[in-house]
Amino acid sequence: MPGVDYFDTFAPVAKLASIRTILAIAAELDLELHQIDIKGAYLNGELTDEEQIYMRQPPGYEIPGLAQKACHLLKTLYGLKQSGRRWYQKLVDILVGKLKFECCSVDEAVFFCKVGDELMVILVHVDDCTIASNSLDAIVKFKQGIQNHVEISDMGELHWLLGLEIKRNRQLRTLSISQRAYIDSRKSSLGRCSTLFSIP
Repeated sequence: MPGVDYFDTFAPVAKLASIRTILAIAAELDLELHQIDIKGAYLNGELTDEEQIYMRQPPGYEIPGLAQKACHLLKTLYGLKQSGRRWYQKLVDILVGKLKFECCSVDEAVFFCKVGDELMVILVHVDDCTIASNSLDAIVKFKQGIQNHVEISDMGELHWLLGLEIKRNRQLRTLSISQRAYIDSRKSSLGRCSTLFSIP
């Protein structure tokens, strides 16, 4: 119930304008572009003291002799209304509190850090993080640093971002964004529809 079991549910994600801006800067300055995926992101969110949520013991994992007891959740699960919000707050705690990033004032899902000549920008979209930096060593250190707090999949260099195909020509310092996969999937959907309906 809202106001009882959960309160805020909003969790920001990087705006398309921010994504396009960072990609344009990366192309112009020849920055490294990498991507990581946070495994089971919503399982890392922490519930507040005001959120008293209970659930039945999962089938097959009941404590012998205590099957009638319920579990008091300390962390979020997939399916809870506030999971996205609590995960975002956990990520902010990791990036800002522990890894010393700053949050962008105009897009709360963009984080940046500058140490000496090393610059790094992180674009967050729920459990996907796109990393732009002028130093490959800084990216490696960041991946190692965040792994101390959450489990990640290292996706390597950026080729896909939210269904957008990213192609680079580093010699010419150009970067192109394509939605070919989306267009192809829509074409196949329309092809199926045309067999169901007669369009005059």
